[in-house]
Amino acid sequence: MNINKHNWFWISVFIAIVSGIYINIIMPRFEIVNSFVDIDKIVDNNSTEIIQSEILDRKVDIAIKNVLIYPNRFDKNSIYIDIEVNNKNGKGLTQITLSNGAKLIASDQIKLYDNKHTYFQSFLVKDDIDFDSIFDIKISSLKLEDNISNNRYSFTTSLKSEKLNIALISGALNYNSKAIISQIDSNFDHFFPKIGTHQHDFEDFWFKRYDIVIFDNFPAIPISDRWFNLFIKKIYSENTSLIAFKGNSQNLESFIKIAPLFGLNFSSKNELQSISKKTFFSKNHFKSVLINDQFFYQNILSGDNTYFQESIRWISKDKDLSYKFFLGNDNYHVNDPVFIYGFANRYDKEKREFIAQIYKDGIYIKEQKLYLNPISDYYFNQIKISESGLYDIKIIDKENITIETINVNILEELIKL
Repeated sequence: MNINKHNWFWISVFIAIVSGIYINIIMPRFEIVNSFVDIDKIVDNNSTEIIQSEILDRKVDIAIKNVLIYPNRFDKNSIYIDIEVNNKNGKGLTQITLSNGAKLIASDQIKLYDNKHTYFQSFLVKDDIDFDSIFDIKISSLKLEDNISNNRYSFTTSLKSEKLNIALISGALNYNSKAIISQIDSNFDHFFPKIGTHQHDFEDFWFKRYDIVIFDNFPAIPISDRWFNLFIKKIYSENTSLIAFKGNSQNLESFIKIAPLFGLNFSSKNELQSISKKTFFSKNHFKSVLINDQFFYQNILSGDNTYFQESIRWISKDKDLSYKFFLGNDNYHVNDPVFIYGFANRYDKEKREFIAQIYKDGIYIKEQKLYLNPISDYYFNQIKISESGLYDIKIIDKENITIETINVNILEELIKL
């Protein structure tokens, strides 16, 4: 039998195994490994970091990043709550809800894509809300999501629906009275004469501040100089505006007395009748409107409320203008974009410029200009802070006047496990 060298090699191996003889054979792609393995010798530190990084990259997390609360400029009886949501590797539908106390007031679904990281949800909140109760935003947890603490955000807000305080003074009740009341979508007190007389009880009127006083067919009897002087002092000191509706029962002598409050000067009924149906008057901070139409109610019945609503809008504009600024979240970490936003309590036609300056322990760090969102009418920007600690964010205008100072605690950067 002819046996070549290759066959002899395998025959020798077989005999050695059968005979229990140990032969130290080095063969490629085979290795005898001790059952007690030192992992550090097999996998170096760099490989470990790569594996941990890959695991972190695959982690699923959805979080509420920022919450903005601001007024609806087109409807003073409602506010917006905008929510910025961050998504990491989440996919599919998730539910987002807004509650006020124990009451669910809004909900929606967000469709998540694992390659899209930022989503925005906006809720319009009406004025039947209890602003003394806590608001809760919740996002339903995702499959394989470990951290669900950032799926919820609770807050309170003093940003109530902005309503004007109005005093309606009727000299004698008439058809216009009911029409005027139907158009007042605000808090109002109605002062009308006692039955069978033209006398009013004005005690509460003198001790409450009003944004607007409306004369409806008033005054129906002569008013004294003392009453008139007290009235002028009240409305001027409290920045109160005035609207007057012409009526059949008005006392001409007294109406002539109050005419200068509307920028008018007349001495007879014929001169009054020749005045246009709507007169706007402004002097310093005082504004007034005369609606010279005793048949105003007919316009309301036909669906035309132009006179009244235009008057309210004109009077409300630029009244007691002020600004307020906020942060989008209570908790920010190192290098998180800190979201700053703010708005005026009323429409600001000037469109001012604001800068956010960052200070730590009184030392200036840096600053950012705030931009105006032309649709929602609020100012905003984001600033990254690279070190932990307590910071002051000063909002200043172009005259370097400090509008507001906001405190923020920047937490240490989240540790990646």
